[in-house]
Amino acid sequence: MRGTCVPQHPEFALTDSIAAIGQASHAVQSARAVGVDAVSLSASTSGTAPILPGDSLLARVQSGLEQARVLGADAERATAMVRSGASCDVEGVLLATRKADAAFQMLQAVRNAMLEAYAQVRDMRG
Repeated sequence: MRGTCVPQHPEFALTDSIAAIGQASHAVQSARAVGVDAVSLSASTSGTAPILPGDSLLARVQSGLEQARVLGADAERATAMVRSGASCDVEGVLLATRKADAAFQMLQAVRNAMLEAYAQVRDMRG
């Protein structure tokens, strides 16, 4: 049976999901202002090694796939914990799901750009 979900620290609980997104956006903007780029920020949050400038395209794509997989697993785990009643961090689920969705959309954009580049090279040859 599920218990009542009571935040552990109600003074820090976010009641407005729009405010949570705004705070996350502000944190990213603050990180950019101090010179932290998205690659090192996502590498530090996902536990994977950052991509170095000399890495191959294959290494970059594989790293992106791994980061998206980790973010997706984190979102699924957070969702399962809220559904089971083990956690009441709905805002955390929202943020984890948004991160996973953004990673997936970025991978889709990379895939589409690679397919377009391949088609252009194929058209130049033929």
